Amino acid sequence: MKDIHIQAIRVHAYGGSDQLKLEEIPAPVPGPGEVLIDIVASGVNPVDWKIREGMMQRPLPYIPGVEASGVVVALGEGVTDKKVGQAVYGAVDGSYTACAVAPSAQLFPKPSHLSFEEAAACGGAKTAWGALFEVGKLTKGQRVFIHAGAGGVGHFAVQLAFHAGAYVIATASGENLEFVKSLGAAEVIDYKTIPFETDTDPVDVLLDTVGGDTLDRSYQLVKPGGILLCLVQPPSPEKTAAAGIRAEWAGTKTLHAMQEVAKLLDKDLIRPYIRKVFAPLSKAAAAQDYSQLGGPGRGKVVLKIEE
Repeated sequence: MKDIHIQAIRVHAYGGSDQLKLEEIPAPVPGPGEVLIDIVASGVNPVDWKIREGMMQRPLPYIPGVEASGVVVALGEGVTDKKVGQAVYGAVDGSYTACAVAPSAQLFPKPSHLSFEEAAACGGAKTAWGALFEVGKLTKGQRVFIHAGAGGVGHFAVQLAFHAGAYVIATASGENLEFVKSLGAAEVIDYKTIPFETDTDPVDVLLDTVGGDTLDRSYQLVKPGGILLCLVQPPSPEKTAAAGIRAEWAGTKTLHAMQEVAKLLDKDLIRPYIRKVFAPLSKAAAAQDYSQLGGPGRGKVVLKIEE
């Protein structure tokens, strides 16, 4: 694709969504072990706007996005497990663009029962799997509490914990109570009307996807010796010690987690849910604003590259 230019969103300075600039850039070329994909859709995640605002540092300029789905158009040296024309999804750094390269090992064949938009929204599943099973060591029969059970990570966490045979308790807003129950939660608490920390018995594992006051109120809900898994902010050592529990930062996203999630998606044992799709690529700012300010929702936000 030498001398071919493509559209991409780039950020040249940290700040608001007005820093997302639609530009023409040279098409990338896959290196050894990489593939080039025509991107159909990109997941829109909280980490995208957090990086844009400077909460996490990246060399400037950069292309936002961490996950996508698309079609393989070129193979780098040594790649034998993918083929041109194959529909794939997975971890793609810099996915707000028409074409991107990614390590072949981080891309998986798209299940035929998933749309490209759905496949682009599966990143939350590997986050949930890594937290629950790699860090939390969740096992069958344990009681697990999941905050924001309808959210981009939470709706996967509920499905994964249920599939593993755990007793699942989750929070959600009133309009999403039945949705979260349908995912496998035995109990769903309306966090807007009921103090979750006094409405249920202590649990073995608690997954916090919210942070702030929600995290502060969660220490008391974990059994002594149980574990609190934090995805938004690090736990307080003082509050952890006072509660007699373990608390860990659980934002791990390993290749093993990706592989396990891919197996479950292939078998249709877990499914992604789409909250809203924005199209085309020029709507990136609106997509990030919605992700950041849209309030409680159901599932993931997706940016489709073309209308």
